[in-house]
Amino acid sequence: MTITSRFQMSVGRRATGAVDAAAQRTSPRTRRGVTLTEMMIVVVLLGTVFAIGIPRLNASVRQRRVISAASSLSTDIPVAFSLAARQRKPVVLSYQAATGEMRVTDRATGAILLRRALRSTSEYMLDSVAMTPSSVQLFPNGVSSAAFTVRLANGSFVRQLAVGRTGFSRITVQ
Repeated sequence: MTITSRFQMSVGRRATGAVDAAAQRTSPRTRRGVTLTEMMIVVVLLGTVFAIGIPRLNASVRQRRVISAASSLSTDIPVAFSLAARQRKPVVLSYQAATGEMRVTDRATGAILLRRALRSTSEYMLDSVAMTPSSVQLFPNGVSSAAFTVRLANGSFVRQLAVGRTGFSRITVQ
């Protein structure tokens, strides 16, 4: 085979390859990319999914915050009773509405021994918290001056923590 025949064969291959590539670009079966109509359909479908999903997700987050706050308080209350026993002095458990905190303070000095933020400054971000009565004394012998309840709410989700005089607590759904 001569050099010219090799050259002619390679040119012929290039020419037919170039024609094939041009045919592939114009063929509707082999096009790449998406049309504007297809893109708009995807955007509408994603918008619909998000419009349905985000309110449900928001409600779930609110419910988890109330459940977490109730769980945290139900573990903090026995700690408050043990603080009174460990110090051998009465302590006061109270809810401070101005700061949105549940506090355990030394009855004699007023020093804060334990605090739990529950309102907008905390990870719980509760809409409302109410303690009835607003403060309770916890004595070193393991009893309180009265039984009390703590009501936690965020949106339509409400949990109530009922605590007996001996510190046993029960969380109820309302």
